[in-house]
Amino acid sequence: MSSKLKIVIDACCHIPNAHIKGRVGKGFSACGVLFIDEYGEIVSEQSKYLGEMTVPEAEFNGLVFALDKAAEHTRDNLEIWMDSELIIRWMNGTYRMRKNHIKSLYDEVKKMEGRYKKVEYFHHPGSTPLAQQADKIANKEYQKHRS
Repeated sequence: MSSKLKIVIDACCHIPNAHIKGRVGKGFSACGVLFIDEYGEIVSEQSKYLGEMTVPEAEFNGLVFALDKAAEHTRDNLEIWMDSELIIRWMNGTYRMRKNHIKSLYDEVKKMEGRYKKVEYFHHPGSTPLAQQADKIANKEYQKHRS
């Protein structure tokens, strides 16, 4: 068991005709997660197909999945890294949660944080190598279910 775990999460949400005004805001989604120990070694790569949902719902469901799986590796300190600035700002309290359709997911994450000694949230651009690796894992999972 690690005393500190870095978790890199990405969710892909494929929304058909996303460029067209008036489009539906839901798409089929999956998430990819990297679990990295205190020595910088990737100890696990996991993914989950999430189904049809909005982008914030996909990001939150990826976070719930990651927090659940993190318990297999540690109960101590977690660093959560995501390219979703909105989710990170909600989780750090910079933005107040006002979206009723995802409030239950936010509440679930806050409850799951209690499993660990400390949970910190960080934003990183999607262009970082670890973010790109998590994105590839998510897209591979998506392709298994949508092909």
